[in-house]
Amino acid sequence: TFLESHPKVKKVNYPGLKSNANYENAQKYFENGACSGLLSFEVSTLEEATKIVNATKLYSLVVNIGDSKSIITHPASTTHMQVPNDELEKAGVKQGLIRLSIGLENSKELIEDLSQAMQ
Repeated sequence: TFLESHPKVKKVNYPGLKSNANYENAQKYFENGACSGLLSFEVSTLEEATKIVNATKLYSLVVNIGDSKSIITHPASTTHMQVPNDELEKAGVKQGLIRLSIGLENSKELIEDLSQAMQ
């Protein structure tokens, strides 16, 4: 909800949000509607996404997911950097897309870190 309400965030991809097209399915198929700690969000530009990713302090900048520590990555400049831009757009991997894999850190501290990175 922090990301969804932030003025720099264009879109949040997380089925645990009521605004997400997959919310009803998440409630139906996940035990107690509990979704994973994997999500993504979009900002306006490649430059803005890169700045945010590089400005975080608690998140590890790596391309894998599913660790006990929180991870941040920018797919367009890492895992998908060799894919042509038009193909990225068709696949929904926008230049401003940032992926998060949330670990065991304190959620308030993770939000504060994202907040300072987006200033």
